[in-house]
Amino acid sequence: MNPEQFRQRMAEHHAKRMNELKAKLQLTPPQENAWNTYTAAVQPPAREGHQRMDREAFGKLTTPERIDRMQAMQAERQTAMRQRGEATKAFYAQLTPEQQKTFDSETLRHGRHGKRGHGHPGGHGMKHG
Repeated sequence: MNPEQFRQRMAEHHAKRMNELKAKLQLTPPQENAWNTYTAAVQPPAREGHQRMDREAFGKLTTPERIDRMQAMQAERQTAMRQRGEATKAFYAQLTPEQQKTFDSETLRHGRHGKRGHGHPGGHGMKHG
């Protein structure tokens, strides 16, 4: 499977899990706007926007340049994680207590499988099917 096929498969998986979560939450019409804002914020990142460097190019950098590059990439990931977290908290606040229990349960399940630390909220923490 090439990287593009893998990304496509992961995007389809994410969409399926989000649709399943939405159905289980039984959102009310006033909650739809909050759902749309939430799902837009937690979409898996498009690879075009990432500045991933291939091994050959990375190998041509000096050690201080590599450190700077890795720190910049880590800062980008931290910013994205913070934004997903804030979007998740804002959406969660719009849910009823019963919906919050469902959300908690459904987003926790995947994290117990130990998949690359994806137990955080915002789509990556969805359970496996």
